[in-house]
Amino acid sequence: AVKKEDAVLKSFKEFKTFGDNITALMDLSAGRLDAVVLDEVVGRYYTAKKPNDYVVLDDNFGTEEYGVGTRKDDTALLAKLQKAMDEMKADGTAATISTRWFGKDIIKK
Repeated sequence: AVKKEDAVLKSFKEFKTFGDNITALMDLSAGRLDAVVLDEVVGRYYTAKKPNDYVVLDDNFGTEEYGVGTRKDDTALLAKLQKAMDEMKADGTAATISTRWFGKDIIKK
């Protein structure tokens, strides 16, 4: 995502890629990096776990949608999942879970 933003990419002194988020975050914690770009959900999860170590900025390099997949012919399961998700959004359960695990309500309304 960063490489698609030419001006942003050129603004970095050095740009390094990692095979996994844990290694990138370990390098950040050790002071070998100034910042890490990763998926917001992952970043918010680790920030919620270690709020004194990390902060998630408002800047972003695009958005992605997440979903739950089912077999195409399993319409009953799909209906149950959709009903549960709708109820969790309506009664605030989804927001509570999101805030607990990600430090913020990131549920799309």
